[in-house]
Amino acid sequence: MIAFRHLNLLFLFILSALIFTNCGESRVYNMEDKAVKEINIDYFMGNWHQVALLCQEKKSNLAAVTLEASMDSKGIIHLNLKRHKFTPYGPARELTGKGKWNEKKPGIIRNTFFLNFYRDYYILHAEEDYSVTIISNHMGTRLYVLSRHPSLSSDEVESIRNKVQELGYDPGNLCWAETYF
Repeated sequence: MIAFRHLNLLFLFILSALIFTNCGESRVYNMEDKAVKEINIDYFMGNWHQVALLCQEKKSNLAAVTLEASMDSKGIIHLNLKRHKFTPYGPARELTGKGKWNEKKPGIIRNTFFLNFYRDYYILHAEEDYSVTIISNHMGTRLYVLSRHPSLSSDEVESIRNKVQELGYDPGNLCWAETYF
């Protein structure tokens, strides 16, 4: 009788975990299918500015985000993420991380900013000159538009909006960084 009661509690716990997991995740795509099939990872190294991201329900207080990427001789990507709060000159927080890239899956970069908890990020689009790229998380719920420059021309903005729409997102849901304006 006691074992049966414990089994019921275990079943209830598992059921509630399944129900309440990923409640906020509204998109689930096979992002691997949308990732680029060919890329030169060396061109991705250097400085990037986050010019836009997919708006979340909770408004972010980050005003300026920059990412510096470099690769060592062993093929490990070193990441330095700098985030400013409230204004582009507000208090900054820096995170260092590392990443991995596999030539057999060129559109996927695995990176971590905490211990060895890696996450896949998918390169969904990259301009021919590698000046602008669109990257997504593994679920397709976060979308980041990164640029080599903190501001873009109106033609580049329109091109990004069109590409975002082609990828199945609403371009009206993009939140543009304050450094952009």
